[in-house]
Amino acid sequence: MARKVKRPEPSTDDLVVLQPNRTLPIGGCEVTVREIGFFESLRLHAEIAALVSDLVEQTDDGNVDLARLHRVCAEHPDATVALLAQASDQPPEWVGTLSAGHGDLLLLTFWAVNADFFLQRVIAALELRRAALATTGPASSPP
Repeated sequence: MARKVKRPEPSTDDLVVLQPNRTLPIGGCEVTVREIGFFESLRLHAEIAALVSDLVEQTDDGNVDLARLHRVCAEHPDATVALLAQASDQPPEWVGTLSAGHGDLLLLTFWAVNADFFLQRVIAALELRRAALATTGPASSPP
């Protein structure tokens, strides 16, 4: 005899993975910060690559704390603004007019929504670097 199996309710963590978008008040309007999609990432390749490259230089284990994130974003303000604008469906000029507090809130929300996207690339680059070092060996010093 068949029994009906009750499906578990999705947990909050499951819903965040399925729908990571976040809506919050920033700069006088309700803004939805969303994941960067695949085709968007192709259009924004240069901006993404600049941040990923510097994030790789800031870590050897894939950990990116807020100080590292801020440092990298400060090194690439145009790329950061372009990514924040794209993820929030706002013009770059709007992002540029945000107060420090609202800009920080937008950046931290962007990171909360898109960290996995960036960290996958950072970790892949770190693994490639380790593999290259393992095949070439350590640099020898002159006699």
